[in-house]
Amino acid sequence: MKRLALSILVIIIALALVLVPKEQYKGLTGKASQGTASVSFRILGPCGNIFMEDGWNLISICSNMTNKTIIPALSEIDGQYRYVMEWNGSSQEFLIYSPLAAINPFNEFNENKSYFIYLIPGSAEINPSGNVFDEMQIFLLFGWNAPTYPYEQQADISGYLSTIPGQYRYVMKWNATEQRFLIYSPLAAVPEFINISQGEGQFIYIENASGATLKYNRSILG
Repeated sequence: MKRLALSILVIIIALALVLVPKEQYKGLTGKASQGTASVSFRILGPCGNIFMEDGWNLISICSNMTNKTIIPALSEIDGQYRYVMEWNGSSQEFLIYSPLAAINPFNEFNENKSYFIYLIPGSAEINPSGNVFDEMQIFLLFGWNAPTYPYEQQADISGYLSTIPGQYRYVMKWNATEQRFLIYSPLAAVPEFINISQGEGQFIYIENASGATLKYNRSILG
């Protein structure tokens, strides 16, 4: 549990002190500021809609987008997102993309990863083109990883992680309404969630020092 507390604290501090804009936001672990408005963000396409709220959202895009470059991929919400964050599993830190920056550490979405997107008030929708994913494999490093959840159907956590039994310790999803992480542990009597759904991003803590290979297979979901 000390490892969990320390690991989560590192992520929360990184988000709260480094990545969150000071002028307007909802605290990552606190309640929504009074007077802020909700916003919905829909990704339309073969994998359906992804709804987001103003503030931070952790998402997975369940289609292999034809154009993964961030600006054209998010062109329909141009001016309505402030940051896109990608987790670097090797360095265990976030890389920050801003459409206002002259130089960014990345410029494309990686179909293997989940992403944090910070939305400012306003409603919007985009419709990325691309095919839905079939089977895929993602290598996860020791420590925290942010792999995508590539499918449209809801899945039980223990079911879809059955290809890495005993190799992961925690799974975290983001509650955009409360602006905080929800935690799943296979050892918990009552975890905070047991399912993952289309469009939801995730963090997985791998405790195997050699890493693990997460294999997505539609036939074992459920």
